[in-house]
Amino acid sequence: MTRINDGSVPQGVAIDTAHFGNTNIVFEEAMEFERKLEKARALLIQNPLCRPVLYRILNSCVSKRILLGDLENSIQSMTEYQCVTQPPYFLVQWLVDTEALDLFELDLAGDTVTEESKQGLTADEIDDRIADYAFETNDVGRALIEELKPTNRLEDLVEMAPERYDTYLDVLEFLQDPHSYAEIDELLRGRDILMYGRAADDRPMQPSVFVDKLAAAGSIVYSDGWKITEEGKEFLESRRKANK
Repeated sequence: MTRINDGSVPQGVAIDTAHFGNTNIVFEEAMEFERKLEKARALLIQNPLCRPVLYRILNSCVSKRILLGDLENSIQSMTEYQCVTQPPYFLVQWLVDTEALDLFELDLAGDTVTEESKQGLTADEIDDRIADYAFETNDVGRALIEELKPTNRLEDLVEMAPERYDTYLDVLEFLQDPHSYAEIDELLRGRDILMYGRAADDRPMQPSVFVDKLAAAGSIVYSDGWKITEEGKEFLESRRKANK
């Protein structure tokens, strides 16, 4: 506790300068977290083709650490990965580099190789000690998962263009079985929504707009035809319940 009198406070009033110091620390920590989140967010936003896979990697590593080999196998089995050209490890490393995913070096016993345990060892000795790697989503990654959650993005789509709500639901219902774009085009062709907000002599909106929006929101994916994702199913089911 420090007593100051620079004319800004009455004589003898105590000012807790430690409180201001703590406030600054909290503010700096919050700004640092936001900086990391923005960096991770940019990775997913700037890589739309990889975004669904990056999101699923983070989601799969939330509750436990996953070994590199197991994570790579999981990535390769993802439907969304079929359209991605980067090797699984590259995607994992991107998330580590953007500080959304924590990397752990493990020894033969499966214990973490800490920085303290590396003290006094040569580079070769350290390499010999590391037998495997594991990954776990950290607080930045968890915040990003919640922010980019497909159901939240679908809610945003509806909020931005509520007149498209019924059509989004129809497409999701239709894609519970795989269909080609031509079949989706046939489903929507001639609907009034394609002329919404347009003059009578304007060309109608293309049905591909709905496909693109739903795919970007993570609710449909292409794999031998367009089909609904698990997140899309969750959204659809929640709307069914709400409409009862």
